[in-house]
This record gives sequence, C-alpha cells and structure tokens, in this order.
Amino acid sequence: MDPAKNYSLPTPLLLPNDIGLLWQHAPIALASLAADGRIRAANQRWCDFTGQQNFPLAVDRVVHASQLAALRQMLLDVSLNYRQGNLELQLHRKDGEYRWFQLRCLPLNDTSDSCLTAAFYEMTDAGMAEEQLIAINASLQVLVNEQTRHLQDVNQQLQETQSKILQSEKMASIGLLAAGVAHEINNPLGFINSNLNSLERYLKKIRTYIKLQTQVLHQGANAEQLAELQQQRRQLKLDLVLDDAGDLISESLEGTSRVQKIVLDLKSFSRLDKGDEQAINLNECLETTIGIAWNELKYKVDLEKNYGALEPLYCLPQQLNQVFLNILINAVQAIDKQGKILIKTWQAENKQYVSITDNGCGMPAEVCAQIFEPFFTTKKMGQGTGLGLSISYDVIKKHGGEITVNSQVGRGTTFTLCLPCREKGALHV
Repeated sequence: MDPAKNYSLPTPLLLPNDIGLLWQHAPIALASLAADGRIRAANQRWCDFTGQQNFPLAVDRVVHASQLAALRQMLLDVSLNYRQGNLELQLHRKDGEYRWFQLRCLPLNDTSDSCLTAAFYEMTDAGMAEEQLIAINASLQVLVNEQTRHLQDVNQQLQETQSKILQSEKMASIGLLAAGVAHEINNPLGFINSNLNSLERYLKKIRTYIKLQTQVLHQGANAEQLAELQQQRRQLKLDLVLDDAGDLISESLEGTSRVQKIVLDLKSFSRLDKGDEQAINLNECLETTIGIAWNELKYKVDLEKNYGALEPLYCLPQQLNQVFLNILINAVQAIDKQGKILIKTWQAENKQYVSITDNGCGMPAEVCAQIFEPFFTTKKMGQGTGLGLSISYDVIKKHGGEITVNSQVGRGTTFTLCLPCREKGALHV
C-alpha cells in the first residue's frame, strides 16, 4: 500500500461530543468540504464572518471568482493524493467586502464525499495591505484632482494665448510675403514716377511754346512769324505731347488705384482680429487674400477662379483670410516650376464650400493624416513653423465647419472647406 494514501489525522483523546463542541466554537474559521468544492458544514466563526447559515453551500457563494479554479484544483489534489493543501484566497464577508485568508485543507479517512476539512486563517498582513492600498488610492485621487485643476488652468492659458498664436502665424506669413508686396507696390509707383517725369518735360515744352506765342501775339504776327510758330510746334512735337499727356495721366491714375488696392488688402489682412463677427461674402475674402499673395502666385501659377453665388456669411473674415492664405501658399510651394490652382466656391443645403486645388507634387496618406497636427511640417528647417494648417483647422472648427484634404502623390492636392450658414452670435469665439 502506498504510504501516502495511509495519511490520517491523529485521533484526539476527546469524546465525540467534546470534539463537536470544540470544532463549533474554535477561534478560527473551519469548514467541511467535499472534493467537488461544496461546503457541507462550517463552524460558528466561519458563519459569523460570511453570514452564511444554510448548508450545503456552493463554494462560489463565498470565494472570489478569480480563485475558484485554483481552489477546485487544490481540493482535487488533496482528495486524490491524501496530502495537505495550502492556498491563499478571498472570502466574501457578510458586509459585502472580501478579505484574504490562508486556507489549509486536510483529507479525512472517510468513505463519504465529505472527506476534507479546511481551516481558514485570516491574513492580517493582507488586511493591512488592503488598508494601505485604500490610503494610497485616496492619495492618488488627491493627486489626480490636483493634476486636473492644473490641466484646467493650462487649458485656460492656452485659450487666452490662442489669438496671440494666430497673430504670430499671421505675421510670419506676412514676413514671407513682405518682399513680394513691396515689389507689387514698387511696380506701379515706378511707372507713375516715369509718367510724371515725362509729363513735366512735356509741360516745359508747352510753356516754352506758349511764351513764344504770347510774344508774337503782342508784337502782331505776320506771315513769317506764323510760319515760325508752326515750325516750333513741329519741332516741339506739341501735338503728340498733348495727345500723349492724356494717356499718361490715365495710366498714372490706374497705377495709384492699384497701389491703393494693395495697401487696403494688406491692411485688411493684417488687422488684429477682435473676435467681432461680420456678414461678408467669402468670394470677397478670397479676392483680398489673392491680392496679398499675388506676387507668389503670378510667376508660377495659372490661377483659375470659379466663384458661385454665395449669401453673406457671419464669420471672422480676418481669420478666414489667414486660412485661405495658408492653403494658397502651401499650394504654390507644392508646385515645382509651373502649375495651376483652381479656386471654387458654391453653396448647398445651408452650407458654403470653398475648394482649393493644385496640380503639385501631392502627399502620401501618412502625411495627410498628420498635416493638421501642431508643429508638423515637411518643409526644411526655417521654411515653415508647422502651425499654419493646425491654426487653419482650429479656425474652421471654431466656425462650426470642417476642413478635409484629398491628395495623390504626383497629381496634386485639394483642400475643401465647409462652413455652415449661421445666425450672428452662433460662432464658438
């Protein structure tokens, strides 16, 4: 016979009634278990702790679900191999909580299925650890609350500096265009200056002729003098001067008008945004932005405009101008030598749309997925801040709209802006 199978508890020198009384009132929790895990009986200490009085009782009523499989495996091992089993598990208290116990299970020389007895020793260290965990959790909650308040403060600061960031990006864009704008202003001023100089010389000739004519008229003109006047008129090309003077003045006036428009566009674009909504036509916003960016566009781009009929839209026009400028500059920079940009606007279902399409180098999908993230840029260091499209995204979202991008490498990119038509005061400013 296998000696391991002949294991039995020492027979106590107590009468049966004494054994039952001792078992029932033992200071530790005791239970009689079947090999399948059913609890057949338990002493008073065990019942007081668990609040269970009716037996037999399924073990899953009092043992934590996470330890059931290990418990059943241990009970099977004890019943088959007749050896003591040990296991740490959690018992369900009658107040609804769980506490850790050290279970020691022994086999009995019994032919019935109630062949195991179990002693449950409460693990005070585990209990203390649980209390410590509760205290740690409370401390962590305090830290979380503090961090939440800190993040709220940071968020408030970010909101307060949003207009400053927008203005910084705007100034960076204007810096890129400053030389071009100066060139645009210098061109009309150049021919205005040239025309005025020519006009000054012409006027000197006219004055010379008039002076001579006045002298002759005072002395009384004869045939010879009249011939001399005609000769002077031809030499001074007075007829041509008088004809050309009108054209020069017209060109000069046109030039001054162009300068005024450029200055007004620049003033409108660079004006600090005070957050006041205005009802404006998006086509006019686009024209203002094109005027500012024209020097960047005209040498590389064939610009095609397909404007639809749009109702006045309540918006922040300076911010939308910044969005249009960011997209246009990106479109120009995506074109290597010579290309085309198409700007299209339309209105449908109480929404207004603006699409800007270029036939430049395009972008792969992984770049398109990141272009609206702050500080993301594919440009070389010093050529971009990585904020332009991020700010554009925020501006469109502030207006309750959407901005999407569709791009194919080698074929070009299309940005589409969707802005809802709203009443005044409905923007998230």
